[in-house]
Amino acid sequence: MKFLADRTTGKLAKKLRALGFDAAYWGGGPIEEAARAALVEGRMFLTRSRRIPAVGKDLQVTLLEANDPREQVREVIQKLQLKPSGEHRFSRCLMCNEPLHPVAKSEVEGRVPDFIYRYYNSFYLCPRCRRVYWPGTHLDKMKKEVDRILSGGG
Repeated sequence: MKFLADRTTGKLAKKLRALGFDAAYWGGGPIEEAARAALVEGRMFLTRSRRIPAVGKDLQVTLLEANDPREQVREVIQKLQLKPSGEHRFSRCLMCNEPLHPVAKSEVEGRVPDFIYRYYNSFYLCPRCRRVYWPGTHLDKMKKEVDRILSGGG
């Protein structure tokens, strides 16, 4: 399932990406434009706004009640009966939503700190923004946060 989060649910997009979902973010312009983009791109429109634009009968909307992004993730999962797969977690760029691609260690030399290059052997690259990812301690922290979100903890 693909999503488009509007300004009222912006942090939610990043959390959904961490779970492996295709979650675009609409940061500017009127809500009508965001809804139209969701419709054209075949995305579920995620919003907290009660003012849902009439842009077409096929627009799929999930109206969220929660303000906290962690609660919003739980709400989306519950309302849409999603089953996030562990194998898809952290497979998308958290910044621009593109699927990550594994790259050879030699391709990131000079693009990551020297100690990271020496210590890690597994690297992933975003083809759009060229951001490099590796399984460091930040990933462990994010995994724990995702597990807390999915288990209903804070």
